[in-house]
Amino acid sequence: MLRPGMLLLLLALQVAQSGWAHEGPLRVLLSNDDGYDAAGLVAVREALQAAGYAVTVVAPLSQQSGSGVRITLGEIAIAQHGHDTWSVDGSPADSTSYAISTLLAARLPDIVVSGANLGQNLGANVVSSGTVGAAVMAVQLGVPAIAVSVGLDLAEARATPTRFPSTVAAYPLAGQMVARLIGRLAAHADGGPLLPPDTLLNLNVPARSREALAGVRLAPLGRHGGFRMTYGKKPGEPRMSSGIEIDAAGLTDGECDTALFAQGYATLSLLRPDWNAATEASARVAPLLGELESLRAP
Repeated sequence: MLRPGMLLLLLALQVAQSGWAHEGPLRVLLSNDDGYDAAGLVAVREALQAAGYAVTVVAPLSQQSGSGVRITLGEIAIAQHGHDTWSVDGSPADSTSYAISTLLAARLPDIVVSGANLGQNLGANVVSSGTVGAAVMAVQLGVPAIAVSVGLDLAEARATPTRFPSTVAAYPLAGQMVARLIGRLAAHADGGPLLPPDTLLNLNVPARSREALAGVRLAPLGRHGGFRMTYGKKPGEPRMSSGIEIDAAGLTDGECDTALFAQGYATLSLLRPDWNAATEASARVAPLLGELESLRAP
C-alpha cells in the first residue's frame, strides 16, 4: 500500500511538467450535498479561509444526499447569499457544473472541495454519494477536486439539541485536514495543477477528536460500503420506508478504506472517475464477448 509521502511524490511527478501558474491566493470552489449553509461546509470554509485561500461557495439550496452525479435539465433557480456564496436549487453536480462552466468560467478555481459531508462516504457507496458526485463533476470539467466526509454514529440520530453531535464536533478537524492537504499538494505542484488530470481525492474522517484518531492512511476503496440500505413496509400499506445501517461486510474488508475507517483511521483514497475498467479486467472479459459483429446479426 502506498504511504502518504509516496502519494504526494507521485502526484508531483505527474503534474510538474504543466504550464499552470498560480497568482495570488489559491482559489477554492466549495460545494457539498447537505446545503449551502450546512454546518460541515461552514466549518471547512472557515478552515480554508484561515489558511489564506480565496473561497467561493456554490452549493445546493437544500439537502441532496444520495444524488450521485445527477444533473437537472430545465430551469434551475440560482440565488446569491452575501459575498462569494451562491445556492443552486439542484444537485451537487449541478452546483459545480454551473460554477465551473458559467459563474467562475473567466477565472477557474484551482481546486474544488466538496463537504464536509454528514456521514462517511466509503467503498462502494461513493457511486451514490452527492458529496463525491460534486467532486466527480469538477474533475470531468477539468478541475481537480477533494471530497471530504465526517463519519456518524447512527445511535446519535435522535440526540438533542443537535443530532449527531460527535460528527458536528469533528467538522473543524476535517476542515483543517483539507486545508493542510491542499497546502501540501500546492507545495509539490510547482505552479501546476494540484492533482493529475481526471483524479480526485476522497477523504473520510471519523467522528473523533484529533487525539483519538488511530492515524491517517492511504487506502483503496473497499468492495463494500460504509452503509447499506434498509427497507421497511407495513402490511397493506402501498408505501415503504428506506434507511441506512452500517454494512458489516465492510468492517473486515482487508486493508481498504471501509475496514481502516472502522478501526478509527482517517482514510484518503485516490479516485479516477472515468468508469473505464482496469486493463487486466478488460483483457479477461474481452474473450467472453466473442465476435462483436455477430451481435447485430439478424
